[in-house]
Amino acid sequence: MITGTFKYAATTTMLGLICVLTACGIEAQQSSNTQSSPSPQHTEFGSVEEARRAVADVIGCEAAPKTDPIINPELAGYTAEYVVCSKRVQVEWFKTEEARNAEQQLYADSTQPLAVVEGKNWMVVDMSEALQESPSGKDLKGLAQELGGQFKSLNGAK
Repeated sequence: MITGTFKYAATTTMLGLICVLTACGIEAQQSSNTQSSPSPQHTEFGSVEEARRAVADVIGCEAAPKTDPIINPELAGYTAEYVVCSKRVQVEWFKTEEARNAEQQLYADSTQPLAVVEGKNWMVVDMSEALQESPSGKDLKGLAQELGGQFKSLNGAK
């Protein structure tokens, strides 16, 4: 039987140990919450050609595409630069966030099926389904993962 000073010392030690373990548990939980939900850091490119080269390194682009970009009209005064990767897959690059946002909204409002990869100042858009052409065969989900972008399937695109 523990009596006197030892009883209080044992109780104090146990309370201290519980506090330390509880604090460690809370810190570990906060740390794991932080690690499991990092904010996305999208890749940024300095030009449309730099973006095209990076895309080509991942999914392969034709050296001399036989089609022209499907150029969208100027959107509220914002313009993008476009280059073809292959078939109806095009790379888009934006000088301003406003231009990127306007293009995103244009695609979101479209009723056509589109597969899109969005980066910080660029997009890759596969318009094959929208134009009723055979699939491009490009792995845009893999592209998004490799280049730190986000893949979106709009309006039922596969």
